[in-house]
This record gives sequence, structure tokens and C-alpha cells, in this order.
Amino acid sequence: RCARPTAPTLPALHETVRKLSACARAPRSEQEAESRDSTVHSGHILMRMPTLLLFSFWPLASAAMIPPRTLNVCRQSRTTMAASPGCKLDVPGRRSLLAAALVAASSAGLKAPSAQAKEEPWGPLATLSVDEVDALDMASRNPEAGFLLPSGVRVIDMVVGSGPMPAAGTRVYCHYKVWGKGFRSGAVSDFTFADGRPYDWILGEPTDRIPRGADEGTSGMREGGWRRLVVPAAYGDRGLLRINRGPFGARYTGAKASFSIKPNETAYFDLIMVDGGSGRCDKLLRPPGVDSEEAAKLSSMMCVS
Repeated sequence: RCARPTAPTLPALHETVRKLSACARAPRSEQEAESRDSTVHSGHILMRMPTLLLFSFWPLASAAMIPPRTLNVCRQSRTTMAASPGCKLDVPGRRSLLAAALVAASSAGLKAPSAQAKEEPWGPLATLSVDEVDALDMASRNPEAGFLLPSGVRVIDMVVGSGPMPAAGTRVYCHYKVWGKGFRSGAVSDFTFADGRPYDWILGEPTDRIPRGADEGTSGMREGGWRRLVVPAAYGDRGLLRINRGPFGARYTGAKASFSIKPNETAYFDLIMVDGGSGRCDKLLRPPGVDSEEAAKLSSMMCVS
């Protein structure tokens, strides 16, 4: 009754669709009905989950929550397509295809943030309690905290690192957050933690993400240190447009994006120096023999091997 026609003609395809639909509507056993209803219910939940949450937990979703859709159709093998009563055909639905796409992306090196291997705690925050962090945060908000550079950049050392102090021309790796209204005040305007790796640049050579004042304020910092900077007119006349995140954390700015930090407005930077010359991040994120395009896909939050 449910055998597939072998002739690849349009009428035959129409007939196949009709027969598959009829089989799908056919009475099922109580156990099959319960299994199918559970699958559909899980699918409805997944389709309503935010994209980031789905990407964050894709190994669990692909392994346990995204079963293939099974229809009661008749066949014996994928090659002969001969009729056989009681056989089943696994037809991948949208959920299965999504899981397969995520697995393929992962194998290509485009990992979701939580797909990375768990790293051991490291850095200036690893040994601080929540109360200690809050106390340091409050102290940094004092207008007289830290010291001023001749350029007007205020430097506040929260925790002094014990690692190397990079000289100008050294490639450094830092995690950072930026606010436009004050430290931990309002929405974060830019940050590195969704990148799955610290941001790297050559100290003394500002970039679009680390403007001149922030680069200048990083000088004198040691690896393993935590520093805050108050940078007047941080992004100059261009300001900082609102940054969006696409799949796998890709950054982009919309055509009609509003300002996250207005032109010539003060910006508040929070930096943790992960690699200031020890090579810990270079070893993992810029390994020898790997070109820059492939190296950009590598990830390690704190460069702990």
C-alpha cells in the first residue's frame, strides 16, 4: 500500500507525496503516538528558544532533544525500495537538519561559546570573592581613583598582574568590556567574551576596537592584571555604533544603527590582560603553520591549555 514508485516522473512524485501523507495520517499504536507527540512537543519548545540559547546547548539538543521524525511508510531497503509491511522511514525534519548544520559548523571550527572545552579558572578574578569584586568596583567609581596620564586618560589598577609587562610593539591579548555611562552602568557597548577568545593587537598601534586612549592606557599593564580606564572622547568624531551579534558570535553593525557611545563621549574600559608576552595565547590562537584566516576560528577564553 505504501510502496514508493520508482519512475522519477512528476505524476509519480505527486503520488508519492499523497501516499506518504496517507501513511502519516494512518492509525498508530499507542506507543508510537506517545513518541511522536513527545517529538512534536520538544520541537515546539526548541523553535521558541532564543537562538543564542539553542546554540549554547546544541550538543545536548542534537543528542537528546532533536530526534528524527519517523513516518509509518513501507520499504525494505534504501536501494531496492521494495514494499515490506511494518517498516519505517526516518525522514529528517527541520530540527534534525538544524542539528546536522550545527554539527557541521562545529567540525569546521565555528564553535558556539559553550561548545568549547571547559577551562580551569585563571586570572585576577579567579581568587576574588563576589564581595571583593564589588568593593573594588565601588572604589574604581571614585572620580579621583587611580592616576591621570597627560592625555587625560585615567588609569585604575584593580589587580596588578604578576606576568610580563609588554613593551610597545608586542602583541597583547586582552578581554575587555566598554560602557558609555560608567563602569557596570547601563548596557555594555562592546565586549570580547562572545568572541570565545581575547582580543589581540600590537601595543602602540590602536585599532577600531581599541582606540588610541585605550591602547595608551594599556601600556604599563602586566599579564594577569585587571585594569580600568576612563577615556575622554574615546572614539573621536566617529563614535561607536551599536554592535549586533549574529550566529556563532559574528559581529556586525546595521545600516541604520544608533550610537552606543556618541561622538567625543567618554568611554569606560574594563580590561584583563591574558597574554602580555608569555606566549600563552600565541601558542593556542596563532600556532605555527596555521594561516591567519584559520587561526581566527580558534577559541580559548583564557588561553589555558
